[in-house]
Amino acid sequence: MNLIYKGSVKDLYKSGDGKIIFQYSNRYSIFDWGEMPDEIPLKGEALAVMAGMFFDYLSEKGISSHYLGQKNRNSIEVQAVDVLRPEWKEDRYDYGAYAHRPTQCLVPLEVIFRRHLGMGNSLQARLARNPAYAQDLGLNPIPTSDSSFAPALIEFSTKLESTDRYLSRAEIQAMHVVSEEELHGLKAHTQQVSQLMEDLFASFGVKLWDGKVEYAFRNDVNGQRELMLVDSIGPDELRLTYENLPLSKEFLRQIYAGSAWSEAVKKAKVLAQERKTQDWKKICIEELKQHPLPLTAAQIQVASYLYQALANEVAVALRRPTPFAPDVNLRFWFKKVQEMEPLS
Repeated sequence: MNLIYKGSVKDLYKSGDGKIIFQYSNRYSIFDWGEMPDEIPLKGEALAVMAGMFFDYLSEKGISSHYLGQKNRNSIEVQAVDVLRPEWKEDRYDYGAYAHRPTQCLVPLEVIFRRHLGMGNSLQARLARNPAYAQDLGLNPIPTSDSSFAPALIEFSTKLESTDRYLSRAEIQAMHVVSEEELHGLKAHTQQVSQLMEDLFASFGVKLWDGKVEYAFRNDVNGQRELMLVDSIGPDELRLTYENLPLSKEFLRQIYAGSAWSEAVKKAKVLAQERKTQDWKKICIEELKQHPLPLTAAQIQVASYLYQALANEVAVALRRPTPFAPDVNLRFWFKKVQEMEPLS
């Protein structure tokens, strides 16, 4: 196998028959930083087995994806699609590669669904800065932190830029990457995925708040490009709570929230936007002198067991064999979350 891309969390390999292997690592990434200082044991295996179970579950419900099967404990096999990265030209991204309606390629949009808001959500702050965006989303009245959405609220952001950027309908139209019909299709597919995932998690007491999914254009049928679900689905792409406390990656985010490094990340992104540069991370490191601190041994242990316990719960809900030891219990390890203190 040939390594074709090393990500912050998973590595992509091309096999001899042209298929792509997603190899999930024990690395983690938050706040767009990329690889963080530590590794979380067995995280990669937990993510791989959950991704396989989720794709199978969605396939049974009629949602097509690029998933081909479980390769081994920390890898899955998927169909290959092209990634047409926008070029940085004259202080902006150029999406000209999509002008001729390509297929077998990634849709360069991340689709975000929100079923519940909650304290500290990003949407309220963005609406306060840009009230017109509420009309764009069809929100009337303006939501509060205890708002829920049925059907889910759907937003779009960039996927292939150095920092994810939320997009209005006009901005999406100006990119010329999807037609109005395809945009409607992205929303419809995501509504179905979000409802199915919420039902699954609710079956074992976990609440799905929001998440993000990605798609690819598969084939062009009578002038309409078909969509298929791609990338990965799991706790790193979803915001989940159990007994009102965060699971997995959100648990890691909250450990770092409010730290000197996380505040510097926010400032660096603002400065990069003002200076019309992509390299906010360089500003954070060289100008603001901030790096993320490593986790404590206790935080690493709890994170590892949370990933394993969640994989076991999903397996039981889907009537599959549990991938980890049966005594890796979600309720037991969740109590340990309450003992964790944030990093300074």
